Amino acid sequence: MPETIVYSRDRAGLPYSKGLTAQQLSASGLSPERSYELAVLVERRLDERTERHIDEEELRELVLDVVREQEGGDAGRRFSEWMRLDRLDRPLVVLLSGSTGVGKSTLASLLAARLGINRVIATDVIRQVLRAFFSREFMPVVHYSAFEAGAAVDADATGGDPDLVGFTRQALAIATGVDAIVDRACTENTPLVLEGIHLVPGTIPDELRERCIAVEALLVVEDQDLHRGHFAMRGSQRPPERYLRRFEQIRKLQDHLAGCAREEGVAVIDNTSVDRALPQLMDLVLDSISRLSSSEAR
Repeated sequence: MPETIVYSRDRAGLPYSKGLTAQQLSASGLSPERSYELAVLVERRLDERTERHIDEEELRELVLDVVREQEGGDAGRRFSEWMRLDRLDRPLVVLLSGSTGVGKSTLASLLAARLGINRVIATDVIRQVLRAFFSREFMPVVHYSAFEAGAAVDADATGGDPDLVGFTRQALAIATGVDAIVDRACTENTPLVLEGIHLVPGTIPDELRERCIAVEALLVVEDQDLHRGHFAMRGSQRPPERYLRRFEQIRKLQDHLAGCAREEGVAVIDNTSVDRALPQLMDLVLDSISRLSSSEAR
């Protein structure tokens, strides 16, 4: 049977793709397996049509009808909210914070794939750039990992916990780069996922928040043994012994970030399981889009 060609305003017609539709459906919280089953069902519906072409918007409505019929209104609402992503007049910017070893990079990549976002940036990249430009003598704090930054400060002169003082100074140094990246995303209207320990909850300037849809979340691992176990799964280039020696500092930074999140009303997600944490992150994003749509409708 001839394939159905999907047309859109900005590109030539392409054959209907079950894989692409399944990826899009997974954004509504469906499992990859169920998403593919529904994508096959959509293909069957297309095969029943006499026309061998369909507009992209019409296809989306067909997919939405299938989701509502097969999975109910909640999944349909989630998919409908996901469809609004590429129609927003400002970009989605997800800020995923958390101490070392809580799974930020993994979840950021999975979330970006679900949302169809191509740009994922780690704040450690900004720290690496600063290290390349500024000597240890000029800016010592960026030459240490976040959980070791206390070594860059004078414990007697700080009047506070050197681990937290060092981390705070490092986060402030990196914040300028974070703001520049978010500013560019806003200017280009390009969605973005930022992840890193330096994304202290509530510190993105209001001026930038007004130009994007900022979604903040803090990842934690409450279970200490599980948190320790995460370091054993790291590659040989990042030996676990180094992190385990500083485990007390890593947990201290987690507690500090959790306190900041509570003060700022930022969601805290316990990443005991990726299968549970990822849907929670998706809910945060889609709820933010839904609130924006509701406020604009008024």
